[in-house]
Amino acid sequence: MQIPIKKTLDKIPGGMMVVPLFLGVIVNTFFPQFLQLGGFTTALFSKSASQPILACFMFLIGSQIHFKLAPKAIKKGAILITGKFIVGAGIGILVGKVFGSAGVLGLSPLAVLAALTNCNGGLYASLASQYGDETDVGAYALLSIKDGPFFTLVALGASGLAVVPVQAVVAVMIPIVIGMILGNLDSDMRSFLGSSKLLLIPFFSFPLGAGMNLETIVKAGGPGIILGIVASFTGIGAYILLKLFKEEPIIGLATGSTAGNAVATPEAVAAADPSLAVVAAAATAQVAAACVVSAITCPFIVSFVFKKMRQRQMKLMEAKGSGELAK
Repeated sequence: MQIPIKKTLDKIPGGMMVVPLFLGVIVNTFFPQFLQLGGFTTALFSKSASQPILACFMFLIGSQIHFKLAPKAIKKGAILITGKFIVGAGIGILVGKVFGSAGVLGLSPLAVLAALTNCNGGLYASLASQYGDETDVGAYALLSIKDGPFFTLVALGASGLAVVPVQAVVAVMIPIVIGMILGNLDSDMRSFLGSSKLLLIPFFSFPLGAGMNLETIVKAGGPGIILGIVASFTGIGAYILLKLFKEEPIIGLATGSTAGNAVATPEAVAAADPSLAVVAAAATAQVAAACVVSAITCPFIVSFVFKKMRQRQMKLMEAKGSGELAK
């Protein structure tokens, strides 16, 4: 008897990440002794397993970043990254400066920056295919640079909200850079490594969940939903910049989401600055919630604005046609 596990997970926004994460929480809450059996079981499923798997995941992400793009796609990708970062980092830094490291509404600056400086690449590509052109889709290759903890580390370090040594940033980036070099040297290797990237998501999500309990998840519920709603509107920065650069702006709104891989960012940042370890678990749960919520709300925002723009264009065309007939 076949059970459609993957098809079911695919129907859940961020399901391949959220479901294993939640299973890890359940196991740690009710069967913590399972995680202490030792051997391969502890090596694969306990919280300590997340670091080496995350390092491998960062390497695979790097292998998919390439720069042989058409100039217009590069331009759009740069605009999308800049707009997303300005809004996401701006909100996170503002929260830190006004409310301190504790944050507001249960959301720490770490959680806010991890969720808002990243976006769901698969969701963007899907929306770009539907509402944009081939250069919008191609822009994702450059936009993928925002995957991983780099921009969160940059924002935290530049704002003074965390002490992030240069060595720590370099240590985080080395696997990504090595993957990038390898992927650019050999397109076949890039394809091979890219096909393995998604495989690791449930394997690092479960150990991350194993570092939490149900109390952490419950506390993350409300703040996580708020964070997801805020993330859904962070595409406004890219929208405005695209408009300023005389490009079709609608696709900028498609960056208004939180990527599934962002769930790994709080843990990676805490490794660079151990003082953030106390908020990393709660931030991880909140980012996971934001991933789900923003994946649901972002497409509705893009669709709504697209319809409004089309209606406005139709009215302008009708008015122009009426004016020509009057002549």
